[in-house]
Amino acid sequence: MELEIIVYWILHAVFSVLNFMVFSVLFILRGRKGKTVPPVRNPLLLKSATKLAEEIREGKVKSEDVVKAYIDRILEVEPFINGTAERRFEDALKEAREVDLLVASGNNSKEQLAESKPLLGIPLTVKCMFRVKGLLCTSGSKIFENEMAPEDAACVASMKKAGAIVISTTNMSECGTDLETTNKVYGRTCNPYDTNRTCGGSSGGEGALIGAGASVLGIGNDLLCSIRLPAHFTGIFGHKATTGLVSNEGSFPLSRYGPSTEPIENGLNKYLSTGPMCRYAEDLIISMRILSNDDKVKKTFGKKVDFKKLKICYLTECKSYMSASFDKEIITGLKKAVSYFEQNYNVKAKEVEIPSLLDGIRCVLNRFAISAGDIADSLSCGKGLNFNVKVDLLKYLFGKSTLTLMPLLIMNFSYLPIWYREDLKPYYDSMVDQWMAEFDNLLEEDTVLLMPTFPTTAPYNSAILPMIPRSVCTAVFNITGLPATQCPLGFDKNGLPYGIQIVGRKNNDALTIACAVELEKAFGGWKSPGTN
Repeated sequence: MELEIIVYWILHAVFSVLNFMVFSVLFILRGRKGKTVPPVRNPLLLKSATKLAEEIREGKVKSEDVVKAYIDRILEVEPFINGTAERRFEDALKEAREVDLLVASGNNSKEQLAESKPLLGIPLTVKCMFRVKGLLCTSGSKIFENEMAPEDAACVASMKKAGAIVISTTNMSECGTDLETTNKVYGRTCNPYDTNRTCGGSSGGEGALIGAGASVLGIGNDLLCSIRLPAHFTGIFGHKATTGLVSNEGSFPLSRYGPSTEPIENGLNKYLSTGPMCRYAEDLIISMRILSNDDKVKKTFGKKVDFKKLKICYLTECKSYMSASFDKEIITGLKKAVSYFEQNYNVKAKEVEIPSLLDGIRCVLNRFAISAGDIADSLSCGKGLNFNVKVDLLKYLFGKSTLTLMPLLIMNFSYLPIWYREDLKPYYDSMVDQWMAEFDNLLEEDTVLLMPTFPTTAPYNSAILPMIPRSVCTAVFNITGLPATQCPLGFDKNGLPYGIQIVGRKNNDALTIACAVELEKAFGGWKSPGTN
């Protein structure tokens, strides 16, 4: 064990120096602060989807006005962030006018509409990894630049059935492989609070657009941290659901269709979670009621929680190879959240450690590599590649590659012995069993774990590659399948937002979301860029 600790500190020092060098170079090249998107001015953009849907049903607000307000906001912020992929503005306005006619007809009562279409007339954005019928589904890759979606993904179909109107798909990292959002189809998406900073990935377009006030509600998915990291970097809420609670069907390229039209599932789906991203915590409740495929769990969302009976654990340090300590400002915010529950509900919080995460990132990467199988086949959706990935990696150095850097690195180096060894599979299986036992013991039905989502606020664009091992504190919940809600808490000294994860027991998603709603009341939640 002593040797392991020595190795940890050596790797910690090496990666700290590497990150500092990258930061220093980018600081010199890009300067201290980029642009910030203009503050939100239209009051329609400052209401939750839940509230807007209620006002549309009651005839107080027209869906057309809401959709147009969001289209105008997208056009205002896009020159700063570049968050959209495929737009459908005209079709969305047409559908909004149909909603207004439906409400005006009086054929359905407000109660009937609330029951059958709880998101009636609400604009929705969708990560371009999901199929939206009639739109290109590129997954941010030139491999699929002509791929037209023949049908809606299951989650999109559910939201449409609930009355939501898709206005645009959003940008993402190529095939969901990176922790920042850039590709050769749509380009780079930037952080709305500082365009020199990353918005995160892979659901970065959603994070940037929602954080900029240009979307009220979106759909992303999370394999390593792909909902929670962008939400953390852009100051919004995001929920990684209990694995299997929300269907991943129609997430491309992780699922595809064979000759019989039956879905062929990639092994990574068992770690992937589809979920909502939004600016107002109450919208997580209505979204999860719509998206959840378990009727018993679905009924728990929005139920009143007695916070006096809540048990809180919190984690301020995550010792893991190649990772880093959490920023002091984030830990201060975390402790304020813990203190809020202690002081207002007379609960006693307990600080915990998870020493089994020491070799966690290699365990995660090993699991992913085994589950993905043939990496090139998985990323190409079974189409195969018409180029040599080793040659393409060399071409990348001269700006001539077909793909961006991360998928090339994954296809060329996923099976290096430093993080992948088949003979160590029993060792990593045992580690996962240990995680499952530890969290099962720690998280009772009335218990949540509060911990940072990521050690830092948003780094510079192009700086996150050496920080990937830091995602172990999110990825562990993909491996264990536990629900985790990212909740914004405040801003650092550079005006960049940060948040924490609220983790719960399997299928206890309603409790983690209820805690996020409570913390939003205490700390204010999302704040428009340019106003904090």
